Amino acid sequence: MISKDQSIIMQVAAKIAAELTRNMDSMEATLTDWEMAFNFVNDKLQTANGVAIVQNAFPTATMVEETTSTPNYTLSAARVVDNVVVAGTQHGDLPSWLVSACKKAGVGRVWDNRDTAVGTKRPWFKQADAPEGVEPAAFWPPKNSK
Repeated sequence: MISKDQSIIMQVAAKIAAELTRNMDSMEATLTDWEMAFNFVNDKLQTANGVAIVQNAFPTATMVEETTSTPNYTLSAARVVDNVVVAGTQHGDLPSWLVSACKKAGVGRVWDNRDTAVGTKRPWFKQADAPEGVEPAAFWPPKNSK
């Protein structure tokens, strides 16, 4: 994994390489020239002298040590039942009527709203993988089930 400083230096190298590259008739030739320029500039900037040059260019910048931290939460593994995945928190086993309804509607990922929807008019499950601009499918339990 690269550090934040290395990432910034690589972005600067990419910009410099773009400025140094000539536009050619062939896209492949242009990309080859850019790649050669990028590799050269990046190698020069990533060396100790290159870092010193960048630090001298920005004398008021302060060096910050990177620290890694472990998040104070755990992610639960997604449970898959017959190709239906629950997005977010799952509140109990998935009912068979939901799996059937998802297959029929072509839905593969749903939000489980049973914790707040039971006893209300809200759907128990809602499609989580609806395309943008399309109303997500909603799933209520059949009238004869509880």
